[in-house]
Amino acid sequence: MIEISPREMLERTLRFWWILVVLAILGGVVGWVFSKFRPPVYEATAMFEVSLNEQQLVKDGLVTEDKLPLDFPSQNVYLTPAADMFYATDLRTLFIADAQSHGISLEEKDFSPESFNLDRRGFVWLISVRSTDPATAARLANMWLADANSSLLEAKAHTTQSLSLGLQRGSVQKCFLELDFTKASQCAGITFFNPADLDTYLKNMQQQIASEQQAGRGIYPALDFVITDPAQAPSSPILYSASLIILAGSLLGLLAGVLVVSLIPASIRRR
Repeated sequence: MIEISPREMLERTLRFWWILVVLAILGGVVGWVFSKFRPPVYEATAMFEVSLNEQQLVKDGLVTEDKLPLDFPSQNVYLTPAADMFYATDLRTLFIADAQSHGISLEEKDFSPESFNLDRRGFVWLISVRSTDPATAARLANMWLADANSSLLEAKAHTTQSLSLGLQRGSVQKCFLELDFTKASQCAGITFFNPADLDTYLKNMQQQIASEQQAGRGIYPALDFVITDPAQAPSSPILYSASLIILAGSLLGLLAGVLVVSLIPASIRRR
């Protein structure tokens, strides 16, 4: 291996400067050509705040007072179903149809975690969408978040209804456990002519509760959702910026020039 002193390398660079310039320019041209085939990608981000009312969990009988405040793993039991909603099949179908109805070309294959990302940072969630058009990125981020928020609120309403029906069913059962049949009917506020009527009522109630729980998808009333910061069209790309690609190409060309100069035989250098 030929060792070159820093001084000698400097002399070579000054003598053959034109090689560095030519290769740097060629590298920049290659970068410019590459940028034409890889358009810049923009990322728009909306902010979504999720809060968990732990006292509501106690009120609903889901946790006991002595467990408060909940640690993160315990909180995550209630937060994870909400995060899963963003990638649920039915929401994805709704969102794609929504985008298409607004004139945005979006297919099932386009909905990937790389382009549609949910970044959970505690109770603050960042909803990011990437697109080659900055305005489209912002529109899709806001649309995705709006559809998810509507689905979350709808699921929350179903869970609230299931809890209400559960209390109603429990109240009726309590009456018939503590009182005779006639007084129990008065206590329950519902007239049952015989125990068979009561059993049918309780079974129907249980079916309704199960149906509401399924529609609730684990989204409890203790969860609250607020869109705190809608996405704005980004001013600069996050990937494949033409200026950065050209600069990178020029730097690589410059490094290649330095390598070429260092390999020039001594006999040629000293002519």
